Parts: sequence; structure tokens; C-alpha cells
Amino acid sequence: LAFAAAAGAAAQDVYPNKPVRLIVGLAPGGLADQIARLLGPGLSKELGQQVVVENRTGATGTIAARMVADSPPDGYIIMLGLDGSLIIPVALNPKTPFDPLKDFTPITKVAETPLILVAHPSVPVTGLADLINQSRSAGGEKLFYYGTAGVGSSTHLAGEYLKLLTGLRMTHVAYKGAGEATRDNVGGQIPLTFSALPSALPFVKSAKLKGLAVTSDKRFAGLPDVPTAAESGLPSLREFNLQAWGGLFGPPGMPEPIVRKVHDAAIKVLADRELIEKYANIALTVSTTTPAQLAKQVATELEQWRRVIR
Repeated sequence: LAFAAAAGAAAQDVYPNKPVRLIVGLAPGGLADQIARLLGPGLSKELGQQVVVENRTGATGTIAARMVADSPPDGYIIMLGLDGSLIIPVALNPKTPFDPLKDFTPITKVAETPLILVAHPSVPVTGLADLINQSRSAGGEKLFYYGTAGVGSSTHLAGEYLKLLTGLRMTHVAYKGAGEATRDNVGGQIPLTFSALPSALPFVKSAKLKGLAVTSDKRFAGLPDVPTAAESGLPSLREFNLQAWGGLFGPPGMPEPIVRKVHDAAIKVLADRELIEKYANIALTVSTTTPAQLAKQVATELEQWRRVIR
């Protein structure tokens, strides 16, 4: 047993001695993919081995999550997981084939971004409070349809959560992805969309869409004129703060020395000013945690979304 333990420790000391696969469970070009591909080169440099980003799409990230959960915990397969692919599916469906609390080893959160409620410029509302008031008027609900990336997406649930808290009356329209919803919003086929900020940012900046509110507790630096939901003045939104985020996870049972090595490498990479600016250009803010802090955030948000869904 002593010799085996020594051999295991020696193997961890030389980690990594071959390329590391960074699994992304969603399509190329999406939020998770962008976070991973910007992080990959720096992580390769710090670990001394190539970090290869690999897209394993299907079932809104479930296929990739299950694959990582079933992988050896040797640090050569890690995952860039989103709250929307790791937490919300489980909150919606107890039969989801993984448990975010037991089937993964948290390493660090990487980046986050607020959600944003936007309107076509022709929609005669000045902000969130005005939208709420108009939607409560006779027939108001028929005026306001909001598009999202799909049923059960983080943006769909955020919209329903906002309705629960404020009495806002609007009707959900599910699209196959955020890009399709945003395209129809820009074209005037649908008055509102709820999306992660990166999807809407260029259209709000170019005035093709009108930003009504972001879901963070502070205004987003890149859109200083768009207020937070809390600034609507409604007491129920005083502490309203929803962020979409991505983080690094490994299979269950990763040895602590390997977790620490990946964590420390990622923290060093994410402190680089050039990378911070690259993330900011696509509406992402670097946000790092310890493994314990990330585990706590997963547990807290899982219970929050279960409560909202109920």
C-alpha cells in the first residue's frame, strides 16, 4: 500500500505529461465555447501541455457532462460547464443522468455575464418599470411576447422568475437558440428577447435593439446607459442578481494535488490583462473562485432554481 501511494503521488507530481482535453458540451461559437477557447492557450502555457478544446454537443450539454462524469479522475479530461447546462437541467428534471453535486470535481469559476431584456426599437416602452405597467393593462399580455434560447433555458427561467417577482405579463416564445431569437427580435418579428448579454451586446450598441434592464447587481460597463433590474424601483427586485457563468470541472474524485495544479494555472491565466480585455469585448467578466466556493455556488443555485420551477 505504501509503494502504491508513493507511485500515485509521483504520477501527480509529473502531471500533466500529455495533452489535456477541455470538453465543451455546447456548439462552437456559443458562450461556453468562447470561454474555453480564450482560456485554452494560456492554460496550455501554464500546464506545459497542450489543452485541446473539444466540442461534444447534444442534449443541451448532457452528453458531454455524462462523459466527463464517467471519465478517469486523472486530470486529462476536464470540462467547461455552464450553469445553464449543469444546474438548470437537473432542477427541471430529477431524471437527468448526472448530479452536479456528486458527479464532478469543482475547480474554479472562470467568467460570468448578466442576462439582458431587450426590445425592438418600435416597442413603446422606456424601461422595465414601464413594460411592467403596460403589460398589466387590459390586453397587455397580448402585446408582449419574449423570445429565448428555448424551453427550460436559463433565459426562459429568468423571464418566468421576473414575472413571478413583479407581476409582469408577457408570453414566452421558445426558439432553437439565442441567435434565432435575437435575429427575429432585430427584424421586428418579436418585440422582446431575454438573452445572455453577449448575444445582444452588438445590437444594443448599434441601436438595433433597446436594452431595458440587465440582471446583474451593477450596470455592465460596456452598456452604461442600460439600468439594472433593481433600478426599476420595485422592492421585489432590490436584490435581483442573475448571472450566466462558466467554470472548470473535473470527473469525481480528482486528487487534490491535480485539482490545485489546474486551479492555480487557471487563476494565473485569468489574471492576464489581455485575456480580461478579450473577455470584456464579448461581455464577459472574469470571476474566479476556490473549488469550495464553486461547489457552494452550484448547491445554492440548484436549490434556487428548484424553488423557482416549483
